[in-house]
Amino acid sequence: MLKIFITGFFLLSINAFSQSYFVLENGITLTVDKNGYVYDFSHYTPVARVTVKGGQYLMEDSNVIVTVDNQGSLFRKYEVLPKEISGKGLNYFIGTNGALYIIDSMGFVTLIEGDTKMLNASKFGGNFFIVDNEIYTVSDAGSYSMVVVEGLNAADIISFGGNYLMTNRGILYTVSSDGKIFSKAQNRIGIIVKKGGNYFVDTTGMLYTVADDGSLKMPALPVSLRIQAMSRLGSNYFMDGNGKLFTVDKDGKIFERWMNYDLKMTKIISL
Repeated sequence: MLKIFITGFFLLSINAFSQSYFVLENGITLTVDKNGYVYDFSHYTPVARVTVKGGQYLMEDSNVIVTVDNQGSLFRKYEVLPKEISGKGLNYFIGTNGALYIIDSMGFVTLIEGDTKMLNASKFGGNFFIVDNEIYTVSDAGSYSMVVVEGLNAADIISFGGNYLMTNRGILYTVSSDGKIFSKAQNRIGIIVKKGGNYFVDTTGMLYTVADDGSLKMPALPVSLRIQAMSRLGSNYFMDGNGKLFTVDKDGKIFERWMNYDLKMTKIISL
């Protein structure tokens, strides 16, 4: 196991899953922290060079990885990256050679090599994936593990969300930032029709959020939010067609945020 240090300034803080970014068409890169605040730290991303994007990371060409920590700080490092990936999520990606890369809450990247099971990874959620009918979760601390949940069969999963999933029986499960899976069988949820990183909309038109601890929320909504108008769905934020921006914090609360940019010009969404 190799720990790659992402150079730059960072702040020590508690673990959190929800952190992300979005890039405007002119390359201006804005970041979102675990509390749903948005920052403009004058970062620039060459849009045409972005080859892979995840929830809290992106790759430029084949040798630059960019990550966001839970304070909204962005880090860029030159590194040898896989030429091709077999799958990706919010905080991880897997190379076709079976190498697993995990981005933790502070912007570090952990590289795991030698686990041949990763060659068989086939279905991918935000912080979980499937290998040979086994469910693996990825924590915000940079670790991964196989998880067994009574009553949950990987073959029954039909909807792969960010930190949640749904089976063919309509049962919702959530995945906490430390890699635990929780059944929400007691909640009557419709079929998921819009999927973000830590939120979703079902066929009844209800907007649900999933907190970092795995709890399912029906949060109070900002008065200007129209669920049917949600069109750009990111890791812990979304936009409507008019460029209004809403963020979802680590506790599942939703806030409207205002920026001095035309967000209709957003080119790259983190998901």
